[in-house]
Amino acid sequence: MQGGAPPHFSCFMTDVLNERFPDAWIGRGGPIPWPPPSPDLSPLDFFLWGYFKNLVYAEKIRNI
Repeated sequence: MQGGAPPHFSCFMTDVLNERFPDAWIGRGGPIPWPPPSPDLSPLDFFLWGYFKNLVYAEKIRNI
């Protein structure tokens, strides 16, 4: 199935996403618009790698 296909975009699913992740989910009709055929960025690029970077650089390096 392709992104944006009807099973991936139902009123039930958008209600669940709005309840669980208010103003923080990406998708068609969501608070953060995302066109279905977008090969440039993935959800990992949007959130996960920045989160990991914050974890890694949270403590300053004290030596070489």
